[in-house]
Amino acid sequence: MPSLDHHGAPPIEAHSPTLSLILCSRNDNYMGNARWRLQTALNYVARSVQTLGRTADVEILVTDWGSEIPLHEVLDLSPEAAGMTSFVVVPPATAKTLQRDSPFAEVIALNAAARRATGTYIGRIDQDTLVGARFLKMFFEKFGKTAERDMPLAMGFSNVKMINYRFAVRCPSFASVEAYVRLFGRSLKRENWHSRSPFYHAAVGIWLLHRTLWEECGGYDERMIYMNSMETNMTRRLLPKYAMTNLGELCDYDFYHLEHYHPWVPRLSRVYRKVNSHQEFATPDALNPNGDGWGLRDAQVEVRRARAGHGPVDARSAGVAVLSFAVMMLRIFPATAFDHVGLSARRQVQRLHHAWQLIQGHPVGAWPRVLVTRWKERRS
Repeated sequence: MPSLDHHGAPPIEAHSPTLSLILCSRNDNYMGNARWRLQTALNYVARSVQTLGRTADVEILVTDWGSEIPLHEVLDLSPEAAGMTSFVVVPPATAKTLQRDSPFAEVIALNAAARRATGTYIGRIDQDTLVGARFLKMFFEKFGKTAERDMPLAMGFSNVKMINYRFAVRCPSFASVEAYVRLFGRSLKRENWHSRSPFYHAAVGIWLLHRTLWEECGGYDERMIYMNSMETNMTRRLLPKYAMTNLGELCDYDFYHLEHYHPWVPRLSRVYRKVNSHQEFATPDALNPNGDGWGLRDAQVEVRRARAGHGPVDARSAGVAVLSFAVMMLRIFPATAFDHVGLSARRQVQRLHHAWQLIQGHPVGAWPRVLVTRWKERRS
């Protein structure tokens, strides 16, 4: 990785990568085995990049936000993943000061990685998102053959597909994860696919911008230290000047989230952490609310190379690996089927309850009109 200048930003070099993938994490057990999810995501994208022969064109930067034991010392990465991954190490004391009463200031962590990225394009992914080769192939074919300051793509967004919780919670082998995506990836449900909001307000698979846009807008609004609405705010700052591309439509949403929300718990971020105020940040007050110091420009943080481990090595024979995957799928099938039937029944009960609340107080003859009116309102 190129050395950083005195502002904490890398110089633009002739041989800089085309794509920088940025993410953030911490060495803890947030919502299950967070370290396994991160390790799997890094090994998966590295395998996808290697498959295309593009290892020189992609870098990965992970902001390690306040880990007592740094992530680069404990992750078991494949040689190809270690070769393209660096860690922006934010010390615990610095992280605690910056995040104030939030347990994790994701906006600052991601900006710190973006500030130190060297790629022509910078794409934000989650620490448990698998990036597929289909997306990478599309990206390099459509947008990866131009000069540094050209912008065939200004900004793009893709939603994400969800890998079954009952599968992911078992922390399966890398071979099993690959098999799952290969077999079921195209049929997996896209998160918030039914939403009536713009696609870029839903769950993120990747949020991809030309590096000049990150520099112009200062990345995420660093006042938004809680959960949610980060990309929504950033897109509202940029949309008046730049066009948005739906990358998901171009690659069949080739991003897969290792689900860690239990299916029977309401999928509301506020259940787990405080969320950003929609009212406070709905209307951005500046294109760059952070100023020139965005992304911890002046902070004393180290950029450390990843340490190569054994990576996703499976010593079992192909036949044994296939059998192990089949047995796992059979074991999770009853729970998955119960989730599907039970949650569908619960949704129907909730709809009936809501309908009853709507028609209470109205004459029986007016019930159809009230329900049809409400249905039309929801469709509009």
